[in-house]
Amino acid sequence: MTSNELNRYIQHYVEKDRTKSAIMLTGEWGIGKSFYIQQNLTAFLKEKQIDCVILSLYGLKTIEEVSKSIYCELRLKKLQINNEVIAAGKLIAKTCIKGLISHAGINLESFSQEVQELYNSIDLSGKLIILEDIERSQIDILDLLGYVNSLVEQDGVKVLLVANELEILRYDEIEYPQPKNEQDF
Repeated sequence: MTSNELNRYIQHYVEKDRTKSAIMLTGEWGIGKSFYIQQNLTAFLKEKQIDCVILSLYGLKTIEEVSKSIYCELRLKKLQINNEVIAAGKLIAKTCIKGLISHAGINLESFSQEVQELYNSIDLSGKLIILEDIERSQIDILDLLGYVNSLVEQDGVKVLLVANELEILRYDEIEYPQPKNEQDF
């Protein structure tokens, strides 16, 4: 599939698809999935006036971190101005917020209700949420897919998952003890 065909497919998914399902772009590491999104898809979506949020799940540990990151991305996107100083400040602020949430040990549990209310105040209709690096998150894949399922089925959100599917499917081989004799069967 060419980039243009993929762009049109994603546009159709956002604008017309009523299946209440997510879609996935998959391929091995290094083949250009993120490059395609950053250099091709985002420009196409902007031209078609489709808002998108791109979020790397690399290193995220909980579903709450995903929700908070989506919220931050949407709120900070509203602050976008073509001023380089403001853009740099926004990038620094975003990094600081993510750092505080994940690494500084700040307990946001007491604020979880307020954060959820803020998150619920965002209108995600007509937007595309792109979740990259899902195989690199520390979130259990079944929990993550349950979260995505809730977004698409209950909230009507459009979600594009981007991953190296081979890494998701990788599993540790289970070693079974070998029987010592036929009676052990």
